[in-house]
Amino acid sequence: MNGYSLRSAGKRQGGQPGYMTVYLALVMGVLLSLILAAVTAARISTIRMHIECSADMALDSALAEYHREMLEQYELFFIDTSYGTGDPSYRRTEEHILSYMERNLRPQEEFSMPGARDITGLSACSAEILRAGVATDGGGSVLKYHVVEYMKDINGISLAEQLLSWGSRTEGFQGRDVEAEWDEAEAALKEEITRKKRLEDEEWDGDIPETPSDAVRSTRGEGILGSAAQGMKLSGASVSGTDGPSVRRLKEGTGLSADKEPADGLLANGLLYAYILDKCGYFGREKEEGALAYQVEYILQRETQDRENLRKTLRELLLIREAANVSFLFGSSLRSQASGAAGVIASILLMPEIAPAVETVILFAWAYAESVKDIRILLKGDKVPVVKTEGTWNTPFSQLLTYRSHLDSYGSAQEGLSYRDYLGTLLFLHGSDSAVKGLMDVMESDIRRTPGNGAFRIDGLIDGMEARITLVSDYTGSYEITRKYEYE
Repeated sequence: MNGYSLRSAGKRQGGQPGYMTVYLALVMGVLLSLILAAVTAARISTIRMHIECSADMALDSALAEYHREMLEQYELFFIDTSYGTGDPSYRRTEEHILSYMERNLRPQEEFSMPGARDITGLSACSAEILRAGVATDGGGSVLKYHVVEYMKDINGISLAEQLLSWGSRTEGFQGRDVEAEWDEAEAALKEEITRKKRLEDEEWDGDIPETPSDAVRSTRGEGILGSAAQGMKLSGASVSGTDGPSVRRLKEGTGLSADKEPADGLLANGLLYAYILDKCGYFGREKEEGALAYQVEYILQRETQDRENLRKTLRELLLIREAANVSFLFGSSLRSQASGAAGVIASILLMPEIAPAVETVILFAWAYAESVKDIRILLKGDKVPVVKTEGTWNTPFSQLLTYRSHLDSYGSAQEGLSYRDYLGTLLFLHGSDSAVKGLMDVMESDIRRTPGNGAFRIDGLIDGMEARITLVSDYTGSYEITRKYEYE
């Protein structure tokens, strides 16, 4: 017999009997196993693809919840992990990721899809953030990275290079206390006059005639704000200095991710300073909606009141201008005018040998008067060269004693630095670490003034995350996926 056959109990339509060979019966088991294995493999492949797509969409959706005010005011992308509650927590972001996963895994529950069936049986169990860079991590290094990247994108490199150049030019004048030198020279001169007079006249009453230097020195007590900003409208805004990011304990993240290079170096710092000048207010270009009007001055000084920040900033600029003006004046031909006046004073005192000392103190006084006028010029929106020439010197010797009455009498310089430019040089001189801390204070105080952000904390901002998501399928068991999404 060549084979076996099984006849069916019935007949096919048309009268022919149906049957199945033993070989076909044996093969059917293999075929069914193969089909079921293929279906299972397809289900597993679908599950994996569904998990990957859902995870990508969930994290992408989480990034889409960037803080609107941070973008609108400062053009930076960050996620606020407090979501308006004032209590930053990764847990809230994890809940948002989990919610998006559930929606993506079961779209039929979100949309009407007649006849749709779920062949994956997936549900998300948990989402855990493994890594997230907080804006304030590393003293603000995460924030600085995104600031620098933003400035690179908008071609701020040329301005950064200018700021670095100006900062380098003024750096040599920083740290020199010309007024202290002036006081020492004045004291030494008067001590010498007193000594010689007592030797010559035992009945001398100790009165020393005033010099132009004395008259100018007496005006220093007014302070630079009272002299240079007289008649100008000044801001009276103030902020609390007790809870800013620069003074309180901050929440910490994991810092910049390993694939991001920290924004270090001169060019990066220059881009940071350029960003601050672009986004923050200062005298002459106040940010009216800000908590403070003079925000750049705050970043430099970190006092709670606008006026105090302005006063300290102008004082720094005055010292820089004094150092520059003294350096010029002692080497210029204008010195001869001071020399002539010193000779006359020495002759009156019958002490020709003190003429050089008198000349020195007069030159210090003259440089001070010119420096006060320089600050006035800057506050009025004009420019002042870093190093003067005789053509850009604005205080004639004849006006030295009455210089405060002539502060608005000057020639506009075609070249030089504006008040904004000088602020950039001060940012350079103070350094990037201080600038970032002050910037964080300004950002937080400004955003807290906007609706719904009264409890905003900049240390609740993250620039992305690496998250691990755990899922389970009703058919094939549990799964785990890790995804990393960040703002670039």
